[in-house]
Amino acid sequence: MIGGGSYAVGDKLPSVRSLHLEHGISISTALQVYTHLEKTGWVEAREKSGYFVRYSHNIRPALPPVSNPLPTACQVQVNEKLAMFRKTASAQKTISLIGASPETSLLPTAKLKRALQLCARELDTSYIPYGDISGYEPFRRHIAKHCLNWGRAVLPNEIIVTNGAIEAAVLCLRAVAKAGDTIAIESPTFFGLLLGIESLGMKALEIPTDPVTGISLDALEDAFKKKKVQACLFVTNYNNPLGSCMPDSRKEQLAKLLQQYQVPMIEDDVYGDLHFAPERPRTVKSYDEEGLVMYCSSWSKSIAAGLRIGWVIGGRYHERIAQLKFMTSAATGLLPQLVLTKFLDQQRLDLHLKSLRQQLNIQTMQMTRAIQEYFPADTQLTRPNGGISLWVVLPPKVNTWQLHEAAVAQGITFTPGSLFSSQDRYHNCIRLTNANPWDEDQEWAVQTLGRLSSEQLK
Repeated sequence: MIGGGSYAVGDKLPSVRSLHLEHGISISTALQVYTHLEKTGWVEAREKSGYFVRYSHNIRPALPPVSNPLPTACQVQVNEKLAMFRKTASAQKTISLIGASPETSLLPTAKLKRALQLCARELDTSYIPYGDISGYEPFRRHIAKHCLNWGRAVLPNEIIVTNGAIEAAVLCLRAVAKAGDTIAIESPTFFGLLLGIESLGMKALEIPTDPVTGISLDALEDAFKKKKVQACLFVTNYNNPLGSCMPDSRKEQLAKLLQQYQVPMIEDDVYGDLHFAPERPRTVKSYDEEGLVMYCSSWSKSIAAGLRIGWVIGGRYHERIAQLKFMTSAATGLLPQLVLTKFLDQQRLDLHLKSLRQQLNIQTMQMTRAIQEYFPADTQLTRPNGGISLWVVLPPKVNTWQLHEAAVAQGITFTPGSLFSSQDRYHNCIRLTNANPWDEDQEWAVQTLGRLSSEQLK
């Protein structure tokens, strides 16, 4: 009723006793209803007055427009800016609005510790020598089973375990392109992927990207026709930083375009499991009939980033990727794979993911409500239905590098938008994260950012 406009912001809601009588539920259940709505930012409790509407989806900030990057390939140069940012962002005693992965309290830390203890008791010396180049086979069997969730039957021998998804993406880039070649990417896109392109001396062609549905297929096909790109690198499910998710029908169209023009694609799907809707979105790889899509993922965003375990399904480029993996790091550390295998053997991963997704969804609503309340009135904001990122577009006069300096002085850190592009753009944008549990510090930090942003407009 709040979402539909029946209750407006500030309206008083029925009492707990009214809910109890009208719906035939217990007082305890009625209290749980309001506790949940309060926790998610929809309502607020006022002492001795009852519950009132605090937030409505109908008055959320406007969506950012489709991005409009330059239609030419650019040499990527984000490393120096990122180094400067990391130096300031790593300052002690800051409230972080960054969060590269969910905060540890949201992760199965006790169960992982149990898996580690079991490994320590049961292992002999099998983890000491180099492991298989492709990874520990029982672990690859778990990955293969998990792939059914996004619509593809995969065999363990099609999988190569890597040191996180970034290594997987870089290996794929090296398998299909060389220095000077151009890679099509989303705009904006994750700076870690830009760093990979930069480190290999490649160029980036940014494709216009819708904050809801992802890249423009028309713009991409135009680049294919003009032979502007040698490969693509896309995060089709809950792109970082936009949170965009390409509809499955458009993923199928993209797979057909790749096939028509014989252009390889690297699909980074690290956020695909973090969907808020009941069904997991499919992948472009699930529609790939010719092995042109190299699928990269990890459990860094859902189980444990510190274990540094990812994987790649290389399709027709499998052997080349395996060779490059051997040349680069010989094999991925066996002990982290053994721990994850033990964890997956004994735990219901789906139950953990369900709980994690619910909490991230709540935190997204809490962050959205706070941005709506504290940021300048004409702020634009994405509405992700999964992942851990929110993209905020502030009025053009706001310089987010200067905003970051002012925020750090207040003990707050976030990610300025210009780090997410190979071009000189997004200076009035920031990426915030829903990865951290909402508390008074997070609320204060968002409120302070809103105040600092408004001060730049004076």
